[in-house]
Amino acid sequence: MTPSSHVRVALLAWLAMLGVDFLLNAAVFAGMYQGGDTFMLAPVEAFRRIPLGYLAFLIVAFGVVEIAHRLGVAQLKGGIRLGLLLGGVVGSVWGLSLYSIATLRPAAALAFAIIWLAILLVGCAVAAAGLARTSLRGLAVEVAGFDAACVVTVIALQSFGAVPTITL
Repeated sequence: MTPSSHVRVALLAWLAMLGVDFLLNAAVFAGMYQGGDTFMLAPVEAFRRIPLGYLAFLIVAFGVVEIAHRLGVAQLKGGIRLGLLLGGVVGSVWGLSLYSIATLRPAAALAFAIIWLAILLVGCAVAAAGLARTSLRGLAVEVAGFDAACVVTVIALQSFGAVPTITL
């Protein structure tokens, strides 16, 4: 694959990672952000800093594409295994590290570990699937569908009151 192909695969992995991050943070763990925990930023400030988090995911996306490429992981199944391994390690380290030095509750540390596991799982799966293809058009459609499903799920859950909404 050419370097430009790696960039396109990384961008698709990043977009998929953003979808799962949105789903987890805006729905599954939304209540965590309203708990008044001193560890967390105020919603307005956290919202303002979202681009920094998305930049971090972009860096991770380029990293997982490079790791998958160097390891020869170019199939979805291998990408899932790589994502579980990397996500398990990073999530565990991240959650335990935060818990050891910050004022967050154990449930919040576990939530952050799960978020990293899911983000790296999805990112590695998309990276490996992209590295296996000669054309990325179908994968781009799948990622767009995945992201749309994440957004629709969050909107539906918030609309029905199943998860809290954050007001700025």
